[in-house]
Amino acid sequence: MKGPLDRFLAPSPATSASGEKAVQPSRIKTEASNSGTTVKTNPKTASQTRNEFNPNLSRIHSYDKSVFLESTVSGKTPVSSRCEQPRTSWRSDLRLIDNWNSQYKSVQLLLDHLKNHKSGSLQSARHYCVGLASFCKNVGLDPDELVKLKRRQIEEIVQRHCDNIVARGCSKQFAGTAMACLKTFFVCNGFNRENGRGLRLKGYYVPSRIDSSEYVPTLREGLTMADRAGGKRNRAIILTAITSGLRSTALRALRVGDVLGELQGNRPLLIKVDPSWNQRIPGACKNSIQYHTFVAGVAANAIESMLCERKSIFGSLSPQELLFASNYNQLPLTQRPIKPLSGKQMLVITKTAAQAADIEKWKNVCVKSLRKVFEAALRNPLADGTQMDHKDQEFLMGHILPGSQENYYDRTKVERLRELYSKVVFEDTSHQQNMRLEVTRGIAKALGLDVSKISAIRVQELGRPLRSQEEEELLEQEIKLARERQNQEESKIIQPSELDQYVTSGWSVVVQLADGRVVVRRRSTTAL
Repeated sequence: MKGPLDRFLAPSPATSASGEKAVQPSRIKTEASNSGTTVKTNPKTASQTRNEFNPNLSRIHSYDKSVFLESTVSGKTPVSSRCEQPRTSWRSDLRLIDNWNSQYKSVQLLLDHLKNHKSGSLQSARHYCVGLASFCKNVGLDPDELVKLKRRQIEEIVQRHCDNIVARGCSKQFAGTAMACLKTFFVCNGFNRENGRGLRLKGYYVPSRIDSSEYVPTLREGLTMADRAGGKRNRAIILTAITSGLRSTALRALRVGDVLGELQGNRPLLIKVDPSWNQRIPGACKNSIQYHTFVAGVAANAIESMLCERKSIFGSLSPQELLFASNYNQLPLTQRPIKPLSGKQMLVITKTAAQAADIEKWKNVCVKSLRKVFEAALRNPLADGTQMDHKDQEFLMGHILPGSQENYYDRTKVERLRELYSKVVFEDTSHQQNMRLEVTRGIAKALGLDVSKISAIRVQELGRPLRSQEEEELLEQEIKLARERQNQEESKIIQPSELDQYVTSGWSVVVQLADGRVVVRRRSTTAL
């Protein structure tokens, strides 16, 4: 039986012998093809800077281009950008043959350590190499020359290098990370505590909680960002990030085949993040932690709409193509489905959507902020009023559970997690909540309840303002008690001479006692 998306799998005229439409370019080729030069002139100086990552944006994206170019010229580069990586090619500086091999013996020892004794993450290896290349450039020595120096000399130049990072305006946390990377390099080359040659360096105090300028949108703001992201692809990216919690690298590594089978009927969609994704984009499966998450129905519909539009442009779809393909109009149509978005492009898509959503701090919204929107949704009450278990929340975020909890967590029950995830609320219910609260207040006032007084008493008890849902629940309890009091009946025993007066007032006769007195009853009229 054919599914609703079988129309997407029309045979492509250009296929390889293995049946795949195209092969995704490697990380090295991608960077080489993206190299370019950016020149900026001002009245006093002219600076020419090598730009390793070309924006790869459409000509009509003038805002996006301006953001990329601002990050590549020296005159107006933010301080944080100047702390990132050397302008020349760090691969050539370290004589890298491929991702895990170098002509420098000292660098090869570092790469072997990271590959065999650490997580083997290409992204981590890149960070180490970028930091080492920057250090070599600053001191004017190649890696093999560095390890031939005496320990005292190494300590002096490493300490001076890291101190200069702080002096340039970068954070102490960044300087501490750079120092840790360099210490690892020298440990791999014989400067360790075991042989008494460990480097004696002064670190940097970093408080446990660092002030961050990052702004995390609310769920309502996130959904508005998706609606105003511009284009079906960008809308699908924002909604997928909000409802799945996937990292930027994982979003860029997603392929059509990862969701195609699920799109044929399952809601929510299952996404299995696998270490093999690191071969697509380094860091796509962070620390090679295998896990699975889901994509809510609203995002699944956006993906399906995007694929329908894409099929009309490209003619057909292949499972090996990237889900969120490049729309750079300078690339041939056959290359766009296999051209991954860069991290900077994802950042621009996010910031542009945040600005369009009228978020005041849109400049402080990043791709990771959308992942935090997903985390907040997991912490909120589910649709049935219950709360998701903390272990399930951590697993869906792709985190390792602490201690022995990881060994005892059952990750094999995929359908149990799917059912649980389906109760997560990804709809903006704030407007509905406010309307329900106003209706509840109106009913309470009609029954004669003092709404302000009732709320003030509870605020004094809690020592904080009431949330809308808490106030609604409080008033509902008071309304219930008021109705119970209204429904109560009161009885009296009266003399026969008083009967006419009571009957006129709405009392009814129940029984006459042996001494002649009468029992009458009516609904309670006690003031509320």
